[in-house]
Amino acid sequence: MDLLWFIVIVISVSLSGVLMPGPLFANAIYEGRKNKFAGLMISAGHAIVEVPIIVALFCVGSFEIPLYVRAGISIVGGIFLLYLAFSSLKEKERKLVKGIAAGMLLSSLNPYFILWWLTIGLSLAIKASYFGLIGLFALIIFHESCDFSWYGLITFLSNKGAKFNKVEKISITVSFLLLLIFGIYFIYGGIKMVCG
Repeated sequence: MDLLWFIVIVISVSLSGVLMPGPLFANAIYEGRKNKFAGLMISAGHAIVEVPIIVALFCVGSFEIPLYVRAGISIVGGIFLLYLAFSSLKEKERKLVKGIAAGMLLSSLNPYFILWWLTIGLSLAIKASYFGLIGLFALIIFHESCDFSWYGLITFLSNKGAKFNKVEKISITVSFLLLLIFGIYFIYGGIKMVCG
């Protein structure tokens, strides 16, 4: 795998989660009505929780991890992506918190967020470790840029009075397809590691 393909995977997998409507999405819409830059604060709070996790997982991935363990992480991550794909079609309860606290609390208290990083996120961190510090910076920069771009756009549009019914339906569809495709991709990759 080359660095460019790794970046494509990071962006695609990250968008599959970012585009899934949930508590952060609802907060971005709600806060955006009053502050068009609220999405940046939400994303900053999210990054405060997320970046240390990425660095820790990268350090874990830097160790020599047995092939079967890496394969298992990839397969479990893929299964979890498929689970998220189909659960994204269901309505979720949405809680509203404000500002940077929204990003921090709705991330750290979200079991899906924790499971995502322990499975698919760990798999990405292992892949990042193949490229050394460049891989780490690529993972952080491109993953976080997805959050800042999306939630920044949502709050800006919300501030301008945009309605989100169609946007939400489109984002659910795109998220579902990305989760499905990369769920299969990671499962296939894990099986290929074992079977050669």
